[in-house]
Amino acid sequence: MPTLLRLIALLFGAALLLGLFTSTLAFALRQLNLYPPEQITMAAGQPGSAYHENALAYRALLAEDGITLNILETAGSVANAGLLARGNGEEGGADIALVQGGVPLDEIVEGLAAVYVEPIWLFVRSAVNASTDPNAWDGLRVAAGIEGSGTRLVADRLAEITGAEALGPERAIAMGGSAAVENLLRGEIDIALFVAPASAEYLRPLYYADDVEYLTVDHAQAVTLRLDAARAIQLPSGILDYRRPIPAKDIYLIGLITRLAAREDLHPALVNRLVKAALEVHGGSELIPANRQYPSSSDMEIEANPYAAQLLQDGFSSLEKLFPYWVVAQLNRILLVLLPAIFLMLPILKLLPLVYQWVFRGKVYRHYSRVHEIDRLVGTRGETLNPAEREALREELTDIEGKLRAANLPNSYRKQAYTLLHHLE
Repeated sequence: MPTLLRLIALLFGAALLLGLFTSTLAFALRQLNLYPPEQITMAAGQPGSAYHENALAYRALLAEDGITLNILETAGSVANAGLLARGNGEEGGADIALVQGGVPLDEIVEGLAAVYVEPIWLFVRSAVNASTDPNAWDGLRVAAGIEGSGTRLVADRLAEITGAEALGPERAIAMGGSAAVENLLRGEIDIALFVAPASAEYLRPLYYADDVEYLTVDHAQAVTLRLDAARAIQLPSGILDYRRPIPAKDIYLIGLITRLAAREDLHPALVNRLVKAALEVHGGSELIPANRQYPSSSDMEIEANPYAAQLLQDGFSSLEKLFPYWVVAQLNRILLVLLPAIFLMLPILKLLPLVYQWVFRGKVYRHYSRVHEIDRLVGTRGETLNPAEREALREELTDIEGKLRAANLPNSYRKQAYTLLHHLE
């Protein structure tokens, strides 16, 4: 019975190790879809918007690696989030998108990087002499983004927070981007709200317009705390143009953190190239000091893609100088899985020498209990044992000797077998 139990325990341990190894290997092999798709689809906003300009920059960089980026023109962040949820498997769906902070994303979407802070801009015609309290804007013509845009979502949230009806969907004018800029300059609207990086080209005419000025709202810090993914930022005097200077004084704005998001099933090699492109597109000198900490794997409000986070933290592997990027990307992805598995298996691997020792020593020491019983029997009843009993014990010892001589033992354990043979004699 003890021998059977030992055998069962050994078989169980071996089966456990084999199962762990097989599962890990199977997962790794499933990941070995080495070569990435040749095309990828990005939801990118309207032509002329900052998101669309960013997408064009991504397209040029991805083309260097033979990857075609198809750009979907959308109303903005809210529409982008919806296209990500649908995926490229459905008509009109997207694999990746730039999505404004605070816009909810589907659970199947991961963050590749937080790329920059987009301020909430409020520009007003100087002649209007608008109040800093949005509740006093009744009667003013306020453009607050089109349906499906992140600007429209922000305007709705500001209306909820401040109670300003002029920003709500029933009162605000559905207009944004360059169209809102042109109408503000022509005097056809009074106030325009934008959510865009300071480098957005369509905003430049407003920076230099003599009859347009920046507008800040009362209690901006309180508003910032109530907006999702928002932070207070400062635009220093003269940062946009030192000579004029623009702005003429420091401006305190509410900023929203924009994310490069992707579906969780995005090919790891594409993750590699997209992070590289994000660093090149967004990692240069920025007008807003807060942007200099991006791209980053933090501040995304959604789960970060682990491979993208590793690239942002540790940089790209030196193996890319020797192997194609798509091979290195897969190796890194597999290592992210294998290394934790190996660490989990280390305690089990440490037990293997003990199991090995237990198995081979058991082939010798399991006989000692019976040898000891025979020794005690002979010592206590030696003179009273009849010839038949003596012969039976002698045959039993001979049988044990035969098993020891026939046992397949490594040399390191053969000495113990010979010691027992000596004890048998």
